Amino acid sequence: MGYIAGIGGANMDIHGRSDRQLIMRDSNPGSLHTSLGGVCRNICENLARLGENVRLITVVGDDVQGRGIVEGCEKAGIDMSAARVLRGERSSSYISIMDGDGDMLLAMSDMHIIKQLNAKLVDESRDLLCGADLVVGHHPHVLQGIELYQGKYIDRPLYLDPVSTAWARELKPFIGCFDTVKPNRMELEVLSGCPVDTKENIVLACDILRGKGVRRVFVSLGRDGMYYRGPEGGIWGVSRPFDGMVNATGAGDASMAGIIYATRQGYAADEILAFGLGAGMVAIASSDTISREMSPAAIETMVKEYIK
Repeated sequence: MGYIAGIGGANMDIHGRSDRQLIMRDSNPGSLHTSLGGVCRNICENLARLGENVRLITVVGDDVQGRGIVEGCEKAGIDMSAARVLRGERSSSYISIMDGDGDMLLAMSDMHIIKQLNAKLVDESRDLLCGADLVVGHHPHVLQGIELYQGKYIDRPLYLDPVSTAWARELKPFIGCFDTVKPNRMELEVLSGCPVDTKENIVLACDILRGKGVRRVFVSLGRDGMYYRGPEGGIWGVSRPFDGMVNATGAGDASMAGIIYATRQGYAADEILAFGLGAGMVAIASSDTISREMSPAAIETMVKEYIK
């Protein structure tokens, strides 16, 4: 059995959800809980829960959070033998505030340690990356190294979730390195340089990325579903109204994992799109960033009930 290599951040997440309408610049009563996070790590855990063999290349500090990240990942089934523990560094952390409906209102991240995921680490991890069936990564510091070796040492398909518009701006020069990308509307606009205010412009923006070398683009459209653009053409994926949202934080990471899993299973393009949407719905039905219910069966149930 082959494996998937992830190279990117791993965080300790803190989530807060207000009991009522939020009052800005005030202390709001609500619920707080912690969980493991980081986009690449989240994708890897979702893949592990779907039965994939996953190895994560990341960096953590020599602190309580770092030990918790490594132990938690191993418990979730992720191979952490390639993780680096850096003395004197502070592990990545992320805090999000949700409104009373469970939708994210504000978030902040402390990910300075990610700068240590650089070309040197890519070089040191070359054998692991080259042996993978595919590689998932998203940080520019990593991608500078991957671009350096792309086609020379690392010839695996690369998958990208841009994470934010800020990261998308830094990722834009490397976009042609990727086989598959999953931006949201705003990230797509940054990556393509094309406005995405209409369906026609979304299609045009995807074609711009494909013209740069990207094979497949999956555009997250929030409540409006997802748009796929690839060799088969374009497909709009939509879902029926879903009132079971508890926490929207992990939806995008789960969708990417669903796309990867369905691709590896040989699904057709429309089935991959539906499976990605279904994985996101399983995620938002959980209070944790990663749903404990994540499985191929749970996703297929969501697809049958909610995906048109």
